Amino acid sequence: MHGTPPPLRRRRATTLSAAVAAGALGLTLVPALHTPAQAVAPTAVSVPGTFNSEIGCPGDWATDCDQAQLTARTDGSGAWSKTLTLPAGSYAYKAAINKSWNENYGAKAQPAGADIPLTVPAGGRKVTFVYDPVTHWITDDINHKIVTAGGSFQSELGCAADWAPDCLTSWLKDIDGDGTYTWSTTAIPAGTHKVKAAIGQSWAESYGQGGSPGGADISFTVPQSGSTTEFRYNSSSHVLTVQTGSSGGGGSEPAAGTLGATYTPARTTFRIWSPDSSAVSVTVGGQSHSLKPVALAGYTDVYEAVVSGDWKNQAYQFRVGSNTVRDPYARMVRPGTTEGVVLDTAAVRPTGGTWAPTPPAVRREDAVVYEMSVRNFTIDASSGVDSAKRGKFLGLVQGGTTHNGAKTGIDHLKELGVTHVQLLPSFDFNSKVPNWGYDPVNYNVPEEQFSQFTAPEDRVREFKDMVNEFHKNGIRVLMDVVYNHTYSKDALQGITGKYYTQNDLSATGNSIDDGNPMVSRMIRDSLESWVRDYNIDGFRFDLLGIHHHKNVDDWARHLNAAFPDRMLQIHGEPWSGGVSDPLEPQKVRYGTTPTLAGGHVGVFNGAYRDAIKGGTRDRNLGYMGGSASNAAAVATGMRGSPLAVKSTAPLSDPWNPAFAYDPEQTINYVSAHDDLNLWDKITYSGVSGGPSGRAGQMDRFGVGMVLTSQGIPFIHEGDEFLHSKVVGGDYETAKNSYEAPDSVNAIQWGEKTTHAATFRYYKDAIALRKSTPALRLPSWDAVKAQAVTRTDGQVVISTLSSRESAPTDHDTVVVYNPTGSTYDVSLPAGSWTKVLDSTGAVSATGSAAGSLAVTVFKKS
Repeated sequence: MHGTPPPLRRRRATTLSAAVAAGALGLTLVPALHTPAQAVAPTAVSVPGTFNSEIGCPGDWATDCDQAQLTARTDGSGAWSKTLTLPAGSYAYKAAINKSWNENYGAKAQPAGADIPLTVPAGGRKVTFVYDPVTHWITDDINHKIVTAGGSFQSELGCAADWAPDCLTSWLKDIDGDGTYTWSTTAIPAGTHKVKAAIGQSWAESYGQGGSPGGADISFTVPQSGSTTEFRYNSSSHVLTVQTGSSGGGGSEPAAGTLGATYTPARTTFRIWSPDSSAVSVTVGGQSHSLKPVALAGYTDVYEAVVSGDWKNQAYQFRVGSNTVRDPYARMVRPGTTEGVVLDTAAVRPTGGTWAPTPPAVRREDAVVYEMSVRNFTIDASSGVDSAKRGKFLGLVQGGTTHNGAKTGIDHLKELGVTHVQLLPSFDFNSKVPNWGYDPVNYNVPEEQFSQFTAPEDRVREFKDMVNEFHKNGIRVLMDVVYNHTYSKDALQGITGKYYTQNDLSATGNSIDDGNPMVSRMIRDSLESWVRDYNIDGFRFDLLGIHHHKNVDDWARHLNAAFPDRMLQIHGEPWSGGVSDPLEPQKVRYGTTPTLAGGHVGVFNGAYRDAIKGGTRDRNLGYMGGSASNAAAVATGMRGSPLAVKSTAPLSDPWNPAFAYDPEQTINYVSAHDDLNLWDKITYSGVSGGPSGRAGQMDRFGVGMVLTSQGIPFIHEGDEFLHSKVVGGDYETAKNSYEAPDSVNAIQWGEKTTHAATFRYYKDAIALRKSTPALRLPSWDAVKAQAVTRTDGQVVISTLSSRESAPTDHDTVVVYNPTGSTYDVSLPAGSWTKVLDSTGAVSATGSAAGSLAVTVFKKS
């Protein structure tokens, strides 16, 4: 919910060398971002810093000095490393890529980030530097340990042999600096394996079972090839823990730092945060057990009880002081109670036992996101879904359904061409459906009202089966998450009031305070569990603007480091609940979005939305209604709302509409679940002509801009065939239909055939976007070099090149014409074909851009 934002109202240039390098180009730039899957392997990596002169370079901060160049590893890890002998002293350094400041990384893998301090002790010493080109983490063995998981499985990962402490293919990293080193992989084959933690790329320092120096090998079992295996090393206790797809098998201990109920067949470990009371207990199987303080890296004030026995599927109840409280980390619950259910969600396999491969993704800009409600999409009989599955998780993925000969359900999504579905809240919420579920109770539990089943494992499996079927059909799955508030303070305040902010930031009276480190960690752990256990591909944050941008960056960086091959999509609303926030500069806004570039976090571009269509509940039609004053704002949005000066520093204006460090940071849309959808906005504003006239053409014009702009396009369910939430002329309900009946929100699939022309346009525009690289430029630099955008009165024209190697050889022209007359566009030299007009895909000659239309020309 919460769809309407408020009204729009490097250290030392990183280094002297970086400033000089940028100046030489005549640009004020910081380096381009590269996502792991799209990153070009570096040809050189160096460690410019204040120690360069000490190792024989002509001066400090030398990106091209031979002595500062790292060496590419030959162990299959892709890492770069070098050992240098440095005299005692205090230094600073970074990693520079390809002997230039154009791409560099500082502390915590931040692009153009802070200098990394390095203190070499008296007498000097050898210092090993290591760089990972996937996460961009640069570190040294003074600031961090070089930790590898040495074991019997390493040869399967590409290492020359097993038990190879110097093979960085199994390198554990502590990018966020919390003292816990992590690494996960799906490459270890099924079977039982052994491992130890090796320090410093040798066995001279190593830790085995229980953190014992040189101790016994740690056994673990991978249930099936392709399962995710996660390694965690606690640098304080030296304990290495292993969690696999079956965390209770193979002798693995409960993961260090896991709160809630962590199950093994022999015992369950119960943990809860209780900063205000030491009187903490848990009841399971009719017996009460006192919890005692336990020290866990990255956590404070945690209490623990280890209860022997097999407690799988058993209810448990925490008490704090005199309060009966829910478990904020519960993986399953008894509906309508504060009781959790002991369950190892990771051990529950999807039907058939195997996860399907995640659909490939090269760049986040390639995404086309489709927002949908689990209930709304299939609850109507016209969906063709089996009655037992309507409005349920598995209803979303039932294939072969039709209505009046037209494809419905998941087959419709495949026909439309979207790459991601974004599910409205699907974890446990308080309200009864029909309701969108923005009143969360348990953050880690699939909502029981969307399940056909009551048994805990069946409910977990159903959700996993849904994700798996989407993946089998080439569609990724995003979750709409509501970590900014709970259904009421009753959800968590019995544990401690520290979960909630003093000010009401969500306009619900119970906003969550992620400024508390343990609350922030709870959110991060919850996000990680959905990716790890349920194979979720990313998240949409409701009211992301309530959260501290540094925490959001931490969550995203942690997820991307833990799952480097997943290309996770993370975005949210950069506003709060329309209330004043005394900590606004610390929160997510357009102006702080550049600071989230390293975590690949994007935000909903309400500024572009409003420029296109005016307000979300008024009769102002903005640019699509012919407003000449909106042309400049539309031109900015069309280019992906790029920063005027590329930097990861926050902007002085929190609502600056030119905020994106990278096109992946702008989510472009004209319609979402909140407020009037696009078609209802048009009819509410009195536009005449109906679906086949001016009103229908305006709808196509609005979404056509979204689908041809730089950034990530987002469309709302049913918009592709003009679904209306207006019943009996009631626009007021349509403006805020979060708890309206199915007659308002449910998709009526007969609309697809009634408005087949509109559906065809959406389908054609998506197909054009996917086949035209110029509409999906991958970086700020590409937009600057390859796109020339201008306004001619009310008309906006963008001339683009698809090729980085030939940025001025333009091969695509996009024209937005909101006027009542045809516009004759001046095309570059060459032979051109019109490929999209107001009706959809075409193949025509000429240079005419029709009235109230997006027109696209491609060079023949």
